[in-house]
Amino acid sequence: MRRSIAALGAFLSMGVSLSAHAADMIITSEIPLSVNPSPYIVQFVDEVKKRSGGAINGKYFDSSQLYNDRDALAALGTGSVQMVWPVTSRLESLDARIGMASLPFSLSATEMGNKCFADGFTSMTSGYVEGRGIKILGYLRTADLMFLMKNRDVQKLEDLRGTKVRVIAGKTMLDAIRAVQATPVAIAASEMSAALSQGVIDGMLTSPAGWVNVVGITAKYATLFPGMSLATSAVTVDKKWWDGLSDAHRTLIQQTLDEVIARQWVETVKADEELVKKMVAQGGVYRVASPAETERLKARMVPAGEEFRKQHDTVVKATDALRRSCKL
Repeated sequence: MRRSIAALGAFLSMGVSLSAHAADMIITSEIPLSVNPSPYIVQFVDEVKKRSGGAINGKYFDSSQLYNDRDALAALGTGSVQMVWPVTSRLESLDARIGMASLPFSLSATEMGNKCFADGFTSMTSGYVEGRGIKILGYLRTADLMFLMKNRDVQKLEDLRGTKVRVIAGKTMLDAIRAVQATPVAIAASEMSAALSQGVIDGMLTSPAGWVNVVGITAKYATLFPGMSLATSAVTVDKKWWDGLSDAHRTLIQQTLDEVIARQWVETVKADEELVKKMVAQGGVYRVASPAETERLKARMVPAGEEFRKQHDTVVKATDALRRSCKL
């Protein structure tokens, strides 16, 4: 009897120990489940759970079910959420230097697809927010953003004049939109469709997925200015939670994320092309601005970032140095 009780006690003690080493990983985003990067967050959660044998229990709350991205970032460190995947410009409110990622005609897909550059840029920008208890683990591709309009067929720079354009909050892009004599409006992705229908905005800077899954044919006209804005999503974690994980679990999470990111950068380019075709088949109009008009837009938008470049000259120089060291 005594041996049985002792064995039972040892078993229960083992169970408590195993439970104590399990880690909850609550992830939240304001992006709908069908819109990039949500499908990749789901893949990440499933793969981490599988590889950890259930020791890391990920749960994903999309479409602001738990928090919108701004509130989720504020909640990091409270224990209610461990990971947030916001559009990178959301982080500018935490440290303006991260605006480097949102400067018009700045970062390119070639650079962010280069592991040397991507890892260096991630480490650099993570250093800006770690004092706030947040760590950046990597960057996903959101999209090459395009102008999406309800009633205006944008073919030249002047077609943007006087419009109200939804952008994700972030000073660099707000200034860039003002530079083309349009009015930037910062609202959450979940509010875009209603705002467009009610005339609160005339259009938005968004992705092909936003066109298909959020606003639909209500916005008939789409125009891409190549190279204007490569939007990314930053994978942010509660640094205290991250530091509290075992070395093995941190390595597992980072390796899994790196694999998802590498796949995501390739797959989303092809997926965006298919989404555009889908909308054109429904009567949408898609244009790629001419090189001449793209240069005219660039001539307006790049100077709008001069204030950033002056205030954060060290960030610009560090990014240029990173390009050189990665032979880009």
